[in-house]
Amino acid sequence: MGGAPNNSKGLNVYENSFTSSSVSAFGAAFGKAVQSGTPFPQAIEQNKGLLQKASVAYIKPEQQKAFEVGYKGLMMDKLLIDVNYYYSSYTNFILNTVVIQPSNPILGSDGQVTTASATDIPNGKVHAFQLYTNAPDKVSAQGASAGLTYLLNGGYALGGNATLSVFNLRNANPNNIAAFNTPKWSTNATFGNSNVINDFGFNAAWHWQTAYDWYGTFNGTRPGRVDAYSVVDLQFSKKLPKLKSTVKLGGSNIFNNRIYQSYGSPAIGAIYYVSIVFDDLLK
Repeated sequence: MGGAPNNSKGLNVYENSFTSSSVSAFGAAFGKAVQSGTPFPQAIEQNKGLLQKASVAYIKPEQQKAFEVGYKGLMMDKLLIDVNYYYSSYTNFILNTVVIQPSNPILGSDGQVTTASATDIPNGKVHAFQLYTNAPDKVSAQGASAGLTYLLNGGYALGGNATLSVFNLRNANPNNIAAFNTPKWSTNATFGNSNVINDFGFNAAWHWQTAYDWYGTFNGTRPGRVDAYSVVDLQFSKKLPKLKSTVKLGGSNIFNNRIYQSYGSPAIGAIYYVSIVFDDLLK
């Protein structure tokens, strides 16, 4: 649900809802009490104090300040170096937060949680909403990458790079969700030659990345795990100078590893292709 007042008009979500973490704590304590023999009404009264009213503000514009520095150079006409670093800080970083709205008003005239609203939770008379809000503290993201490409004899090139990405939510509210959805580490290694013999060439690449937690609108505060994976890409090419074109035959993920790039998405296997690229048609 959007963070502007008109988006939630008439739903009373921002005004009458519990935090998802307090509902989880209440549910666990209530269930334990009932299992130990405490009557249903008494278990509600004993544990309703664990419930907390959600205080979610409507969103403000997000602001970002970024700094980036890098270096690229060729050494000894053989070694290409490419390194860079970036740092971004956000004010009013836009987040998602999950709230639970019961059917009954959550607070009584005395400012305490009502028995009726607490009873709605085990009775299933609640709705979960995911709202947009802002992080109360500054949020930062930073990363660095380094790559090397070595030019070998005969036109061969061997390369590799690694990228580090870090997100810092600082004093995070457990109800807030930052959908950074980026692996901490990812690496690539390549080896190829565009003209091995008679304008025939090839390029091989290996990619690997670490596992990470993926947040989306449908899985709320329970992240889905995207496992670490590696894939191999391979491509062969043939230049056709008279036609000013190049024919390419190759595949991505040629060993058909079934990988997930986001939680809840279908598994992706191999993709094989044939293409023709025309160059310098206007010359």
